[in-house]
Amino acid sequence: RTPRFFHKFAEGLRNQLNWPTFVCIPSSNWSYVSKSLKPPEGPFEVDFTHSKTDAEQEARCPISPASCVNLGLYELAKDCDLVVSGPNIGHNLGRSSILSSGTVGAALEGCVHGRRAIAMSFPFKGWGSWTDEDVTCALEVALDVTGSLWRSWSEEDAPGDAFYNVNVPLWAAAPLKREGRLADLRWVRTTVDAETGYTSLFRRGGEEGGVEKSIFEWHPTGQRVFDSETALEGGDVAAVRDGHVSITKLAPTFQGLKMM
Repeated sequence: RTPRFFHKFAEGLRNQLNWPTFVCIPSSNWSYVSKSLKPPEGPFEVDFTHSKTDAEQEARCPISPASCVNLGLYELAKDCDLVVSGPNIGHNLGRSSILSSGTVGAALEGCVHGRRAIAMSFPFKGWGSWTDEDVTCALEVALDVTGSLWRSWSEEDAPGDAFYNVNVPLWAAAPLKREGRLADLRWVRTTVDAETGYTSLFRRGGEEGGVEKSIFEWHPTGQRVFDSETALEGGDVAAVRDGHVSITKLAPTFQGLKMM
């Protein structure tokens, strides 16, 4: 992901929360892949060249976010007890986005293998619209939320039984911080808004002689779901729309429904 988000977050986990932290991330973009475990094209060498010290190891691999978690848990960092996925640049709000998210998919992979997990995302209003101050303040909030969730994790939830999907709006924290009121930023426990999400992910690539060609390009629409005026109150979309941190506790299962 974008280094100025990601590396500062990893540094905060180590230096502010004092957690030994091992980083394993894809070496390229893997958006919209959910919990894909697509096999690599062949054998690959893990890239450790971005590691600063033995205590700050960073592995980069040509595999999906969920595959990175699997590799980390079974080969590179076997003593891991918490998987923190992200921060994703953009939201993971509403059912359609959550089910499509590589960030959430990585957290799910941690749960499948008996670990507690948190998926962290930073919704924004317009790509590149944030400032360094926005990033710094959002990271501060993200670290506070991560630490708080770990300390308060219910003993009733065995590792792997549940994970948290967290969205920290990039535009919300900095104004409060400037006024000395960052503590006033609300953390809201939410449900998943099943009604608000993306629509078409493609558009036609053009026409020839006045006739539309059957050529399509990737062009997601409806991505600023938190601007929706019909978002479900109490849901994750409405919380971020209103400038709050959304925290959604999710079970990593497709629960079977009773058949009539």
